[in-house]
Amino acid sequence: MKKNEYVSTLLEPNVWHIADYRGDSMYLVVGEEKALLIDTGMGGGDLKGYIRSITEKPVEVVLTHAHWDHIMQANQFEKVYLNHRDLQLIELFKIDVDYRNFLNVREGDRFDLGGRKLEVIEVPGHTPGSIVLLDRENKLLFSGDSVGAGHTWMHLPGCLPLREYLKSLEKLRKTDSFEKIYHGHLSGTQMKPFGPGYLEDLMKAVKGVIDGSLKGEPYPYGNFKGVYVTYGTAVLVYDPENV
Repeated sequence: MKKNEYVSTLLEPNVWHIADYRGDSMYLVVGEEKALLIDTGMGGGDLKGYIRSITEKPVEVVLTHAHWDHIMQANQFEKVYLNHRDLQLIELFKIDVDYRNFLNVREGDRFDLGGRKLEVIEVPGHTPGSIVLLDRENKLLFSGDSVGAGHTWMHLPGCLPLREYLKSLEKLRKTDSFEKIYHGHLSGTQMKPFGPGYLEDLMKAVKGVIDGSLKGEPYPYGNFKGVYVTYGTAVLVYDPENV
């Protein structure tokens, strides 16, 4: 796939997965009145035009967090939401995005698309301002990189200590309102989401690191040093100095 290309897959009724050339995941949720695009990836193409080929309804954008692979095409859209605690990361990583008009989004905010509502839950950890979007009626969770995304990265600059992350995960578990987790790097031919059991495994991995029952091994991928542990279906990558 070329840098300016996108590909989409219908996952659920009125829910599309959109991937850019790197395989970064975006989700388009279409209601009766408008649509919500969750994240904008890292591609270099006309994402707004591509979205228009799927729906002609007005589109708003919500960013799950401010890492480069989730926000790079945000400036193509007029109405963009981001938890403002993540604005510092745009400066920290020198991301070429103009965030001056980004609207703040907080715990309990709701996006009413007409016949479909998505609720914001703050899950600080992967970044200070990470959020997830919960579709209670359809039991779907759009988690960005907060839960899942293959290997859960908690070793990057700006990540919160694991003890703080665990509090976020425990709060998320209490919602008990989702059966499928669509995360920030869905891939493969079957496009299968995680189930709630993944969250349980991830929490046990975090607890194991905190209490010392799990010992990390050097993580061989990416540009940032870290160690990783595995528990069940979850792989947790973390900084031993930030537990």
